[in-house]
Amino acid sequence: MKKNLTLVAMFLLLVSAPAFCQFTFTAAPGLNLNSASFGYKMGKVVPYIGIQYCGLSGSYSVDVNYESATDESNEMKITGKVIMPTIGVKYFAIEKNKIKGYVNASISKPFLAAKLTIDDEEQEVLAEEVDKVSLIGGTFGVGAEYFFDDNFSIGGEFGLNLISAKYTDTDEDDDYNGNGPATIERTLKGMVMPTYSKISLNFYF
Repeated sequence: MKKNLTLVAMFLLLVSAPAFCQFTFTAAPGLNLNSASFGYKMGKVVPYIGIQYCGLSGSYSVDVNYESATDESNEMKITGKVIMPTIGVKYFAIEKNKIKGYVNASISKPFLAAKLTIDDEEQEVLAEEVDKVSLIGGTFGVGAEYFFDDNFSIGGEFGLNLISAKYTDTDEDDDYNGNGPATIERTLKGMVMPTYSKISLNFYF
């Protein structure tokens, strides 16, 4: 009996959800990485997923022009990227006329990649070192949205970013400190907690 009631309740929830919920899209330029997110507004709660991306590239070259010998040319190129998917939830705690105040919390998992080439030959050392780095981030903020109508709002948010980093390197030594073979694991940990501010354009479908 309880199982049947549970199935009926779940069915009613799924059927009635479109009448009370809205898909959301948010674009947020700010004093950190720009981001976009998609969510689902259920009353005062908006769970969402988002993504941030940052790419970099650079090069350094040396050209030597001899007067009586063959010219030389060397070039070094580096490329890298950070892809950071995010999951979070926004809760509208205060509502007054067209203004709604909220709290926002999220967690992110950045993925790093880098490539170094010298004279068109890839050097594996940089990619190997980047693979040893593990990052995780999170945010907690407060903000408000002004609703021009039921489908569009502009908001502002201030909060705290947390980024935790861990670097792990493992070596094998045949005679470490004169005590025979050993595996040496070196771990470096760090954390930064900067504040952030951003404005957002929010669409509710």
